[in-house]
Amino acid sequence: MSRYLVSYPFATRLYPDSLDVVEHFQRFGQTVILSDGDVVFQPLKVERSGLGETFDGNVLIYIHKELELDDIAARYPADHYVLIDDKVRILAAIKHAWGARITTVFPRQGHYALDEKEVAKYPPPDMTIERIGMLLNYDPATLLAASGKH
Repeated sequence: MSRYLVSYPFATRLYPDSLDVVEHFQRFGQTVILSDGDVVFQPLKVERSGLGETFDGNVLIYIHKELELDDIAARYPADHYVLIDDKVRILAAIKHAWGARITTVFPRQGHYALDEKEVAKYPPPDMTIERIGMLLNYDPATLLAASGKH
């Protein structure tokens, strides 16, 4: 199993338009991968998929990212953050902590996003989109307005 995961072609598993979305938002400000999970597997995934390079090495990986908000803010200070995540639990926890300081975006892609029972347990994010590529139609002002902060 380990050999399979180490040699898995992660770059072929990126969602359509995801790299274009990153490039789109890099024009407006700092973009960072904020991930959680296994301390060996997640960095490997980021590296092998090409995402680390796309994000210019701006990658944070934690066991539980929602518990590391002080560290995130210290490393990447900003007046406002946008978090795109397929786990509503994570979006809800960070929204609870940061309030209008963050816009939460929920793309309904991936097995976490499609688990209706899990999604229903939490308050709705600021924005829900059907696929990550839809963010190509948004700019920072639209995302800021979605957070309730004008």
